[in-house]
Amino acid sequence: MSDKIKTGSFGVLRDGRKATLFTLQNDNGVTVILTDYGATAVSIIVPGKDGDCRDIILGFDDVSGYEKTGLYLGATIGRYAGQINDGKFSLGDKTYSLFINDHGNSLHGGEVGFNKRLFTGQVLESENAVLLTYLSPDGEEGYPGNLNVRVTYSLTPDNELVIRHVAESDADTVLNMTHHSYFNLDGHTSDSILDHSLRINSQKYTEVAKDCSPNGVISDVAGTPLDFRSFYTIGDRIGADFEQLRICEGYDHNWVIDGWDEGLVSICELTSKSSGIGMQVLSDLPGLQVYSGNYLSGSEVGKEGVRYGHRSALCLEPQYYPNSLNHAAFPSPVLLKGALYDHTIIYKVFPDADDIGR
Repeated sequence: MSDKIKTGSFGVLRDGRKATLFTLQNDNGVTVILTDYGATAVSIIVPGKDGDCRDIILGFDDVSGYEKTGLYLGATIGRYAGQINDGKFSLGDKTYSLFINDHGNSLHGGEVGFNKRLFTGQVLESENAVLLTYLSPDGEEGYPGNLNVRVTYSLTPDNELVIRHVAESDADTVLNMTHHSYFNLDGHTSDSILDHSLRINSQKYTEVAKDCSPNGVISDVAGTPLDFRSFYTIGDRIGADFEQLRICEGYDHNWVIDGWDEGLVSICELTSKSSGIGMQVLSDLPGLQVYSGNYLSGSEVGKEGVRYGHRSALCLEPQYYPNSLNHAAFPSPVLLKGALYDHTIIYKVFPDADDIGR
């Protein structure tokens, strides 16, 4: 056991396997708590400028909650984040069929995605990091290739939660991994993110069809409620008379990130007037899925007995575009045999949101 990175029990799965909890801290009082089940973030605790500490992501008190839920709270998503239309894609001369679990599509890896797999954890003391590994066998959830997956969570002195996804396959395959924390900068016990403000480094978004899956059309955000090129309060336009919002019952769209192919870039910022906390997200991926918690209903009991209600949190998921396998104009998520999938997501928290950009 590490002296700095604490480990402990997080409960027992239905099949008797034990889940582990890992706790990372830095000298600024930021704490990140992880579990090997689903390579999941359980808590991100941030001291605000008022001195109060807030846990800014939704979650559960033990692994049983994560095993039961269909909400993907804090999870690593794979093999494919977002929808694959009709649960089918072609690679080479073969068509693959996947499990259907969302509006006639395959979503977030299928029936049993990475969020429901027990990873193997290893503490990396010198990096203030935890490495979580998993071998996804050929044919799992219908995907080709034996896929070796490595997810590294590290917490830096600059309050950055760095998540690196690395993978290799022994056959041509497709891969689109992301992180799926539900954020509320007022704390996970707060009941709404509608007064949070969001800015996205994007001039375009991918339109969705009636099944909530991208239809292949890339549209300008200008003149729409999806224009977050400047800071806008999320609640101001979420109920606007706009077909794209009606389809998804709020925000659940992929934004096309400006300059993503230049490497790791700032893709969005989120702030709360109430807590004063801010967050900047950086990524080297082409898209950002923003989901405003439209389908949270209070039906599940989370940490500290809290019921997470409608729009009580939002997800900021850097990724390849959903359904990109079926639209040739979208950046390709194909991972060739022996090639390296290597992408990084950074969530940088600011106890004082005014410090963003300084």
